[in-house]
Amino acid sequence: MRGVHILCQGGAKLLLGTQDGRRILVRFCHPGEILNGIAAQKHAFSAVSVGASTISFISKAKAVELIKQHPDLGVEIDNRFAQNGKLLLQRMADLAYESVEERLAHTLLSLGQRYGVHEQDGLRIDLPLSQQDLAEMVGASRQMVNRELRKLAEKGLIHVERYRVTILDEQGLQNLK
Repeated sequence: MRGVHILCQGGAKLLLGTQDGRRILVRFCHPGEILNGIAAQKHAFSAVSVGASTISFISKAKAVELIKQHPDLGVEIDNRFAQNGKLLLQRMADLAYESVEERLAHTLLSLGQRYGVHEQDGLRIDLPLSQQDLAEMVGASRQMVNRELRKLAEKGLIHVERYRVTILDEQGLQNLK
Protein backbone atom coordinates (compact mmCIF):
# COMPACT_ATOMS: atom_id res chain seq x y z
CA MET A 1 0.00 0.00 0.00
CA ARG A 2 1.40 3.39 -0.93
CA GLY A 3 -0.37 5.35 1.78
CA VAL A 4 -3.63 6.47 3.32
CA HIS A 5 -6.55 8.25 1.68
CA ILE A 6 -8.66 10.49 3.93
CA LEU A 7 -12.06 11.87 2.97
CA CYS A 8 -11.94 15.64 3.57
CA GLN A 9 -15.22 16.81 2.01
CA GLY A 10 -18.28 15.13 0.59
CA GLY A 11 -19.07 11.45 0.92
CA ALA A 12 -17.91 8.05 -0.26
CA LYS A 13 -19.09 4.45 -0.34
CA LEU A 14 -16.75 1.78 1.02
CA LEU A 15 -17.06 -1.35 -1.13
CA LEU A 16 -15.67 -4.86 -0.98
CA GLY A 17 -15.31 -6.80 -4.22
CA THR A 18 -16.19 -10.48 -4.19
CA GLN A 19 -14.42 -13.21 -6.16
CA ASP A 20 -17.40 -13.51 -8.50
CA GLY A 21 -17.19 -9.81 -9.41
CA ARG A 22 -20.05 -8.52 -7.27
CA ARG A 23 -19.68 -5.66 -4.81
CA ILE A 24 -20.79 -5.42 -1.21
CA LEU A 25 -21.44 -1.91 0.04
CA VAL A 26 -19.92 -2.04 3.53
CA ARG A 27 -20.77 1.49 4.66
CA PHE A 28 -20.98 5.14 3.76
CA CYS A 29 -18.04 7.36 4.77
CA HIS A 30 -18.05 10.97 5.91
CA PRO A 31 -15.42 13.73 6.09
CA GLY A 32 -12.54 12.86 8.39
CA GLU A 33 -12.75 9.12 7.77
CA ILE A 34 -9.86 7.02 6.48
CA LEU A 35 -10.78 5.18 3.29
CA ASN A 36 -7.98 2.60 3.27
CA GLY A 37 -5.33 1.18 5.56
CA ILE A 38 -1.56 1.14 5.34
CA ALA A 39 -1.29 -2.62 5.79
CA ALA A 40 0.22 -4.88 3.17
CA GLN A 41 -3.21 -5.98 1.90
CA LYS A 42 -3.80 -4.57 -1.51
CA HIS A 43 -7.28 -3.46 -2.54
CA ALA A 44 -9.18 -5.12 0.32
CA PHE A 45 -11.72 -2.30 0.06
CA SER A 46 -12.36 0.33 -2.57
CA ALA A 47 -14.02 3.69 -2.13
CA VAL A 48 -16.32 5.44 -4.58
CA SER A 49 -17.11 9.14 -4.28
CA VAL A 50 -20.71 10.13 -3.63
CA GLY A 51 -21.13 13.51 -5.26
CA ALA A 52 -18.42 16.17 -5.14
CA SER A 53 -15.73 15.01 -2.73
CA THR A 54 -12.19 15.94 -1.73
CA ILE A 55 -9.75 13.22 -0.73
CA SER A 56 -6.25 13.77 0.68
CA PHE A 57 -3.38 11.34 0.40
CA ILE A 58 -0.73 10.73 3.08
CA SER A 59 2.25 8.61 2.07
CA LYS A 60 2.89 5.38 3.96
CA ALA A 61 6.12 6.80 5.44
CA LYS A 62 4.36 9.95 6.68
CA ALA A 63 1.43 7.92 8.06
CA VAL A 64 3.78 5.61 9.98
CA GLU A 65 5.64 8.67 11.32
CA LEU A 66 2.36 10.26 12.46
CA ILE A 67 1.29 7.05 14.20
CA LYS A 68 4.64 6.86 16.00
CA GLN A 69 4.19 10.46 17.18
CA HIS A 70 0.50 9.96 18.05
CA PRO A 71 -0.14 6.33 19.10
CA ASP A 72 -3.81 7.13 19.72
CA LEU A 73 -4.12 7.71 15.97
CA GLY A 74 -2.98 4.13 15.35
CA VAL A 75 -5.56 2.87 17.83
CA GLU A 76 -8.28 4.89 16.07
CA ILE A 77 -7.27 3.46 12.69
CA ASP A 78 -7.34 -0.07 14.13
CA ASN A 79 -10.79 0.59 15.62
CA ARG A 80 -12.11 1.81 12.24
CA PHE A 81 -10.96 -1.28 10.43
CA ALA A 82 -12.21 -3.56 13.20
CA GLN A 83 -15.57 -1.80 12.80
CA ASN A 84 -15.49 -2.44 9.03
CA GLY A 85 -14.73 -6.11 9.69
CA LYS A 86 -17.59 -6.33 12.19
CA LEU A 87 -20.00 -4.76 9.68
CA LEU A 88 -18.85 -7.20 7.03
CA LEU A 89 -19.31 -10.21 9.32
CA GLN A 90 -22.80 -8.99 10.23
CA ARG A 91 -23.65 -8.67 6.52
CA MET A 92 -22.44 -12.23 5.92
CA ALA A 93 -24.57 -13.55 8.79
CA ASP A 94 -27.56 -11.60 7.48
CA LEU A 95 -27.05 -13.07 4.00
CA ALA A 96 -27.00 -16.58 5.41
CA TYR A 97 -29.99 -16.37 7.74
CA GLU A 98 -32.34 -13.56 6.69
CA SER A 99 -34.71 -13.08 3.76
CA VAL A 100 -34.22 -10.12 1.42
CA GLU A 101 -37.15 -8.38 3.12
CA GLU A 102 -35.53 -8.83 6.55
CA ARG A 103 -32.11 -7.70 5.31
CA LEU A 104 -33.64 -4.64 3.68
CA ALA A 105 -35.60 -3.77 6.84
CA HIS A 106 -32.45 -4.22 8.96
CA THR A 107 -30.42 -2.06 6.56
CA LEU A 108 -33.02 0.72 6.44
CA LEU A 109 -33.25 0.77 10.25
CA SER A 110 -29.45 0.93 10.54
CA LEU A 111 -29.25 3.74 8.00
CA GLY A 112 -32.09 5.55 9.77
CA GLN A 113 -30.27 5.23 13.07
CA ARG A 114 -27.04 6.64 11.65
CA TYR A 115 -28.30 9.15 9.07
CA GLY A 116 -31.95 9.69 10.03
CA VAL A 117 -33.58 13.08 10.35
CA HIS A 118 -36.88 13.13 12.24
CA GLU A 119 -39.60 14.83 10.23
CA GLN A 120 -43.35 15.16 10.68
CA ASP A 121 -44.14 12.04 8.63
CA GLY A 122 -41.27 9.83 9.81
CA LEU A 123 -37.54 9.26 9.87
CA ARG A 124 -35.98 10.43 6.59
CA ILE A 125 -32.66 8.80 5.74
CA ASP A 126 -30.58 11.85 4.89
CA LEU A 127 -28.45 10.12 2.31
CA PRO A 128 -28.96 9.82 -1.44
CA LEU A 129 -29.64 6.08 -1.85
CA SER A 130 -30.03 4.35 -5.17
CA GLN A 131 -31.67 0.95 -5.46
CA GLN A 132 -28.27 -0.33 -6.59
CA ASP A 133 -26.71 0.96 -3.34
CA LEU A 134 -29.34 -0.89 -1.32
CA ALA A 135 -28.87 -4.01 -3.45
CA GLU A 136 -25.12 -3.95 -2.75
CA MET A 137 -25.83 -3.54 0.95
CA VAL A 138 -28.29 -6.42 1.24
CA GLY A 139 -26.76 -8.83 -1.27
CA ALA A 140 -29.63 -8.91 -3.74
CA SER A 141 -30.33 -7.75 -7.27
CA ARG A 142 -31.59 -4.23 -7.91
CA GLN A 143 -34.83 -5.70 -9.27
CA MET A 144 -35.41 -7.70 -6.07
CA VAL A 145 -34.76 -4.61 -3.94
CA ASN A 146 -37.21 -2.65 -6.10
CA ARG A 147 -39.93 -5.28 -5.46
CA GLU A 148 -39.22 -5.39 -1.72
CA LEU A 149 -39.23 -1.58 -1.43
CA ARG A 150 -42.64 -1.50 -3.13
CA LYS A 151 -43.96 -4.16 -0.73
CA LEU A 152 -42.70 -2.22 2.30
CA ALA A 153 -44.28 0.96 0.91
CA GLU A 154 -47.60 -0.84 0.29
CA LYS A 155 -47.55 -1.99 3.93
CA GLY A 156 -47.17 1.66 4.97
CA LEU A 157 -43.75 1.07 6.54
CA ILE A 158 -41.71 3.35 4.27
CA HIS A 159 -42.08 6.05 1.65
CA VAL A 160 -39.70 6.02 -1.31
CA GLU A 161 -39.05 9.07 -3.42
CA ARG A 162 -36.20 9.26 -5.94
CA TYR A 163 -32.99 8.49 -3.98
CA ARG A 164 -34.71 9.16 -0.64
CA VAL A 165 -36.31 6.76 1.81
CA THR A 166 -38.45 7.81 4.77
CA ILE A 167 -39.24 5.26 7.46
CA LEU A 168 -42.90 5.76 8.39
CA ASP A 169 -43.21 2.91 10.90
CA GLU A 170 -39.96 1.96 12.68
CA GLN A 171 -41.69 -0.61 14.89
CA GLY A 172 -43.28 -2.24 11.86
CA LEU A 173 -39.86 -2.58 10.20
CA GLN A 174 -38.38 -3.99 13.41
CA ASN A 175 -41.16 -6.56 13.56
CA LEU A 176 -40.06 -7.89 10.15
CA LYS A 177 -36.68 -8.88 11.59
